[in-house]
Amino acid sequence: MEYFTCLMDLAVHRGRLVPLFRRMDPPVTHLIYADDLLVFIRPSTEGLLTLAAIMEDLKSVSGLQMNRDKSRVYFSSLCTRKEERADVLGIARSDLPVRYLGVPLTVNYARDQDYHSLVEYVQRRVEGWQAAGLSFGGRIELVRSVISAVAHFWLQSILLPVATIRRVERLCADFIWRGGMHAISWDQLCRPRKEGGVGLRPLLEVREASALKLAWRFISGRSLWADWMHSRYVKQGSFWTCPTDNNHSVTFKTVLRHRGCSSLPFGES
Repeated sequence: MEYFTCLMDLAVHRGRLVPLFRRMDPPVTHLIYADDLLVFIRPSTEGLLTLAAIMEDLKSVSGLQMNRDKSRVYFSSLCTRKEERADVLGIARSDLPVRYLGVPLTVNYARDQDYHSLVEYVQRRVEGWQAAGLSFGGRIELVRSVISAVAHFWLQSILLPVATIRRVERLCADFIWRGGMHAISWDQLCRPRKEGGVGLRPLLEVREASALKLAWRFISGRSLWADWMHSRYVKQGSFWTCPTDNNHSVTFKTVLRHRGCSSLPFGES
């Protein structure tokens, strides 16, 4: 895939491809993960024809061929002649949100209804286990090892809305107490054993830790994401004095809210 990257960079240098955000440094035209390829370009006719030619060149040189049946093209709401442009690539058009690696991707603000699939997954799990004759300890262990693990994976990728987290925790609590009266509150269950709990980790705490992780990644600048976010939102200014703007993404607003956290080292980005 290094050959594909070289072809894309050369096309951008010659002006035949235009990155989705032209003034970003570094310009991001594509991302590669395992055998998946995501391309981000402006959908001009020349650019789409150039991308199609690059894919054919890659096929002839390496033997790697795009599976058009599994590929999709997504356009912004401002793009016109979408079907015509999709035909240039020979790829079916679709709309966001789309699920990638089990997580929904969207350009909109995170809303509770956008992550209903996570709640449905948890609900299917607990309903399937209700008739398994599990002990109290067994139900706690299933919540800890299976449901919490899935929720943690989502929270590493998306800062889930608080309403979604509350719904997942309510399902877990009902499962532990078999839908009856809760002898101990969820907050009490999430305390360490020496404090009278069972050691479950509250998902809001995981969400906070994920936000701090993003803030540290941005400050340290050791990733493509950090470089891109700095170029888009901070530019030549300082992260520590950057004001919050309505045009900022939810992720960057969250990063800015954690600037004063004592867990982060003070310094210039």
